[in-house]
Amino acid sequence: MATSRATVERSTADDGYTIRWFEPGDREGFMALHDRIWPGFSTAWFDWKFADNPYLTESPVVVAERDGEIVGARPNLAFQMRAGDTYHTAIQSCDTMVHEDHRRQGLFSRMSERLFEGYADGPPAFTFNVPNSKTTAGLAKLGCEIAGEHTTYYRVQDPAVYAGVDDRLLSTAGKLAARGYLGARGRRVDRPPEVSVTRHTDIPAQTLARLYRRRPPAEIHAYRDEQFFEYRFGNPQWEYTAYTARLGGDPVAGLVTGTQETDTGPVTNVADVVPLVGDVERDRALPALLARALADHRDSAVVAVRGDSIPRDLLADFGFHSDHRLPLRLLATPTTMIVSPIPPDGDWRVAGRDLRELDNWRPTFVEHNTA
Repeated sequence: MATSRATVERSTADDGYTIRWFEPGDREGFMALHDRIWPGFSTAWFDWKFADNPYLTESPVVVAERDGEIVGARPNLAFQMRAGDTYHTAIQSCDTMVHEDHRRQGLFSRMSERLFEGYADGPPAFTFNVPNSKTTAGLAKLGCEIAGEHTTYYRVQDPAVYAGVDDRLLSTAGKLAARGYLGARGRRVDRPPEVSVTRHTDIPAQTLARLYRRRPPAEIHAYRDEQFFEYRFGNPQWEYTAYTARLGGDPVAGLVTGTQETDTGPVTNVADVVPLVGDVERDRALPALLARALADHRDSAVVAVRGDSIPRDLLADFGFHSDHRLPLRLLATPTTMIVSPIPPDGDWRVAGRDLRELDNWRPTFVEHNTA
């Protein structure tokens, strides 16, 4: 019989490592390890990501402990996903870490095995991850499979920053050239005068959820109800701004941006757009909606969009370029998605859709735990 998470006992191996589920008293040790590897994250961020997540009753985190110290962690962010008319809890690996003095001990594999073992009876039905190359290789050894590379579109507003060039003169020249190029492209976009756009500093969760329900996609995606919007855009590491567009007084489209300061300047993601599937009204409003968001974020070095929920032609009109094509392909880091049922030898199909086929997914940045 499969083992449920609640009945999995902690176990200590002969080498002194204990692999177990996260307990409330582990937060300080978790944050100390996290700050050692990725400094600059607050306890408010931890609470948002793991303690306050509404989709699981426990924090989906497995830790490695030795001599009373947290030396490794395998955290996950939980989502409620929709495929067709079915709903499924899923988890996404994030912030996986092992103390440098305890690497090459197989801790990642041991923590992953404990995670899958504990959730063998659910509720998470599957996992989908967008990890770095090392984590991808580790997950592949556990039976996970690569579904493909997400497409990300970039509007480069400061070429020197995007290319990693630290030169003030080149930066100034690049900004001027980019501004001229992007301005010329944007002036060609038809923005119907009957579309009115409203900027919201607070997330209008009810309106966004209602817009999502107008045209939900059949592909696998995060289910966007009011609770989702209130939770997902509470990440304290990002500053979110929402925009809604109206035609004839009624909201027909919504868009959310997330902006984060980096060492080289601000970057902005178009985190989400609703409805996710176009119709006549939504697609008529999108140019004005995107134009307003871009105008508000003209000082960001880069603006990025993930997936195909915004038409490619419209993105091209505003100067966005795919990271799958030159010239960005030379500089971009591929976003590879790797997936698995839980447990890994389970059913690879969700509502008849194979997890391993990227065409069966409809992602934006909201399904990416770091955005």
